[in-house]
Amino acid sequence: MINIFRKGAEEAKLPDETKGKPETLIEPRKETEMSEKNVTNLTSDVEIKGTIKFNSIMKIDGKFEGDMITDDGELVVGKTGSVKANVTVKNAIIEGHVDGNVIAFEKVELRKLAQLIGDLKARTLVIEEGVVFVGNCNVNPDGFKTENTNFKESKKDVE
Repeated sequence: MINIFRKGAEEAKLPDETKGKPETLIEPRKETEMSEKNVTNLTSDVEIKGTIKFNSIMKIDGKFEGDMITDDGELVVGKTGSVKANVTVKNAIIEGHVDGNVIAFEKVELRKLAQLIGDLKARTLVIEEGVVFVGNCNVNPDGFKTENTNFKESKKDVE
């Protein structure tokens, strides 16, 4: 029997039935950036209504309606994801459909075939070809000015 929890430099002994067979090495799974953090997944068969507050990564492949609020968290809306909500996050990656206002303290990525119907505020914005975006946009690398938090107030008259 192999004790995989044992610390030390000793090599594990294989059962007799493996003798004479080619040696198979199993490489340990490499950790990705997302798997190192706590990820909450709403799969494609899940529908939720309400308010979600989170501090890590929220990945939505199902349907969500309500409000999403986080200071440090990241939102990922997958290709099958549908969100009808006002969203306040640190970062957002949108591949599916979002109907509502999005405020990101850092970065928003609208990936190919994403749909965003609503206003957007972010420090950085990346839009890939094929995205549908209908709404007002405020992108400011220096951060947000607190005196102009309303999109309508920040519009300039053009003659």
